[in-house]
Amino acid sequence: LPQLVLLTRSMAQAAAPSEDPITHLQTPTTLTAVVRVVADTGGGSQVELTVRLPEQLEQAALPEGWRMCMTWTKTVVLRLPPGAEAQGSFVALPAQPPLQRGASRSFLLTLGAPAMRYVSDLPRSMHVRLPQTDPDAQHETLAIKLEHPGEASIRFDPDLRPPTGPIPRPSSHETFMDSEWFALPPCSCGPLLVEVTTHKALKAGKNLESWAAVWPFGAPLAAAPPDNVAGASEGEPRRAIFAEATEPADLEWFGPEGYELIIAAREIVIVAAEEAGFLRGTASLRQLLSMARSEGRPAVPSVRLRDRPRFGYRGLMLDVSRHFFPADFIKRLLDLMFLFKLNVFHWHLTDDEGWRVEIKALPNLTQRGAWRGAGEAINSQYGGGGERYGGFYTQEQIREIVHYAEERGIAIVPEIDVPGHSFAAIKSLPELLGPAVRKKGDGPRSVQGFFGNVLDPDAPETYTFLEAVFGEVAELFPAPFGIHIGMDEVPAKAWSSEAAEEARLKAKLATWLQAFLAQRGKGLAAWEEAFDGTGLNAMQSPRPTMFSWKEDERPAVHAAAKVYQVVLCPAAFLYLDIVEGLDFEDRGLYWAAQTLPLDRVYNYEPIQRLRSFGLEAEAERNILGVQANLWSETTDTPMLAEAKLFPRLLAAAEVAWTEAERRHLSDFHWRVPPHLAWLERDLSVKSGGLGQGLILSDNFMRVPRAPRLEEEGNPEQGRKDKVDHMGFELLEKTGMFGVLRFDLSTCSTHQRQQQRGGEDQSGELHE
Repeated sequence: LPQLVLLTRSMAQAAAPSEDPITHLQTPTTLTAVVRVVADTGGGSQVELTVRLPEQLEQAALPEGWRMCMTWTKTVVLRLPPGAEAQGSFVALPAQPPLQRGASRSFLLTLGAPAMRYVSDLPRSMHVRLPQTDPDAQHETLAIKLEHPGEASIRFDPDLRPPTGPIPRPSSHETFMDSEWFALPPCSCGPLLVEVTTHKALKAGKNLESWAAVWPFGAPLAAAPPDNVAGASEGEPRRAIFAEATEPADLEWFGPEGYELIIAAREIVIVAAEEAGFLRGTASLRQLLSMARSEGRPAVPSVRLRDRPRFGYRGLMLDVSRHFFPADFIKRLLDLMFLFKLNVFHWHLTDDEGWRVEIKALPNLTQRGAWRGAGEAINSQYGGGGERYGGFYTQEQIREIVHYAEERGIAIVPEIDVPGHSFAAIKSLPELLGPAVRKKGDGPRSVQGFFGNVLDPDAPETYTFLEAVFGEVAELFPAPFGIHIGMDEVPAKAWSSEAAEEARLKAKLATWLQAFLAQRGKGLAAWEEAFDGTGLNAMQSPRPTMFSWKEDERPAVHAAAKVYQVVLCPAAFLYLDIVEGLDFEDRGLYWAAQTLPLDRVYNYEPIQRLRSFGLEAEAERNILGVQANLWSETTDTPMLAEAKLFPRLLAAAEVAWTEAERRHLSDFHWRVPPHLAWLERDLSVKSGGLGQGLILSDNFMRVPRAPRLEEEGNPEQGRKDKVDHMGFELLEKTGMFGVLRFDLSTCSTHQRQQQRGGEDQSGELHE
């Protein structure tokens, strides 16, 4: 049944563990409700209101005689059930029997013409009025919070259509439209029960179970159906089963992160070979159900996804030194990474502008180096005033975050940036590190404008410092992949005017760090400068990894040929701190590229580019994957960080996961807006940058801030300007207003479908 859903954000935290910031926002203090349209004839609507008493409320039960009340502009056409009362726009539904904590109750109401069409048609100020024991006392009430649905939910659509496909695009996606669909709450179906049949699926099962306890808000999947809905007594539990693959062919195909997801009417099955595969399948399931809900669909068709990643390393780096981000935001970011199958969080913890990790042997690193402002060890930076600014993560917080990431199949790679970018450390420990650096007038200025920010590899104090720091960091972060040591942007002649002497010092420090980390079972990771003539042992276990970040990617080719592991994060394609467009209000940098729009991120094809620089087939195995980086010079709040990440992080995720032949820009354009819609609706994620198109109805597409119409042709001619973007043609132009025609025959996805004979069963709307 097509539905109209009225949700409440107060349920965002309702039944999830307190550790999960993405599925809850606050402890619920009120009842919750949902609304769905169960019939719409044009001459009226049937609307089902469902109220639920969350288990977290102190209110143990609603007593005999409680009434559901509201104000409703549709009162004039509301056909009141027996026992209901109305006065103007106020409606009190009939008195009800008791409602226990954790249970729900539904009310079926009939609206006469006109049928429900607008937000203003929805009930408002819903509340429960408790029965009075003293007729002279004031009525006691309990509030019911509502969230207004989107347009797609209000405008009733009787056609059953599949939701938009997931991101990243899976290896295969079959949709079975003629099979029975998996209904979304509120419905008469029983609760969704999670069955884990292998220890490898324990984390995935826990993740799905905690999510189903709160989603969808107001009528969770795991909750029993309303106690008075027709057919509720027949609502046998539905099952989500995690099963380990046993066939040799499946075990080989799945590998560590592959999975198969099957959604049927009464059963969901996730099959995988390893723990990470179950987690990736869970992420796809949550996407598909969230998407359907956001698009106002009452059910999800039977589907079968069979999927595995292209690259084993799919990362995101966040710089928390230039601007500090609280621990709760780091957890939220890990949740978002989980949903889009990113599996490595690169945590840039130290830099010139701030030291963010507690080192118990050297407490001044955070007591002094984590703060800047007037009178602090570090002056104000990046827009800060005279006030004290900063923060750091305690070791207890770090252990909690590391565990949180492990539960989602995400490894954390910490970065302690040495020997350059060490101004905060040097200013924090002048007694220890004073002799370990050149004096201000004796050394060059760094690219960020700091003097004396480089540790001296010949000074014994440097190694006293490094042993204390890297010893504690190695204990905090268990992933064998290792620790990122930075080693980038050391200014020339920081140590010596002789190039050979500088090379000796650089190699001395790099090889010492590699040996120190190897003794503790950790690999060495570093920016590409660390692999230039330092003599790092490529076969040392765990193997060292180069992070290739400059516009010229030939160092990555050379490193792979020398059997170093390589992670690709070229600034011109994957530095998400670069401005997305040319709008005056955009915040960001523009050194590696004038702009970094969504399309440029998506069109990055790493292996093809490296082959053009000479990468040989035998060396391709050393390319671990790709990583998007967010440096925070111009990003000073979590909200702005999310706006810089979305939607471009979705493009980076698909580049990292999906094989090149399965990626098509026009197909991605079609999937992005619905994903942004459900992210905002369910998780309050605010995306930034250029919208790529938003479907409003079957025959109309809005393209916010469309490609600049005057770029091709003569702007004075107006009518004949062409736009080479998704097959649009400009028909009419007046000032900033343009009328576009969309010719489906020019769309590459349409052409592919015609070539296939229209047999694709992916269920993706654009096809």
